[in-house]
Amino acid sequence: MKKLALALLSVMSLALMACGPSKLDIQEKSVMSDVLIEVRQVLNDSISLYVGNVFYLNSKQIVADDMYPLYASVRDPAEFEKLTATDEINSDEEFLNYLRRKAPDLMNVGIVIGETAYNEVGFEEKAAVEKLTKIFQKIQGGSLTLFHEKDSQLTDMKKIY
Repeated sequence: MKKLALALLSVMSLALMACGPSKLDIQEKSVMSDVLIEVRQVLNDSISLYVGNVFYLNSKQIVADDMYPLYASVRDPAEFEKLTATDEINSDEEFLNYLRRKAPDLMNVGIVIGETAYNEVGFEEKAAVEKLTKIFQKIQGGSLTLFHEKDSQLTDMKKIY
């Protein structure tokens, strides 16, 4: 009887895993995002970086009651060490305008919760996702997808809207 129950449980868990998105589906959806907002802990720095189509948002900013002022700097992936000017962003509208300057056709946004974000004292994923969702809902007709990252790999996704 125990073997039958164990076998049934195994089959059910495999069936549920088969229903979830595959690694390829997750990668395709992330590539289709106009901008990825990657929330992660950035040690010894308070600046968020925009590299390629990824905005690395310092989890320290998300933990704060008000994430503004937000300091952001653009880095060229080919010349990552080359310093550029830092922009000060003071509102949701300024943040969206900043991202639109980098990605003029901004519609599809991905939020990646990096595994290091949880190292930030006071970080709560639910609160972070709610804050960012409130910002990106202002993009009419867009989509927002939540991803999780572990060992530099996207592990799962969930469509928020």
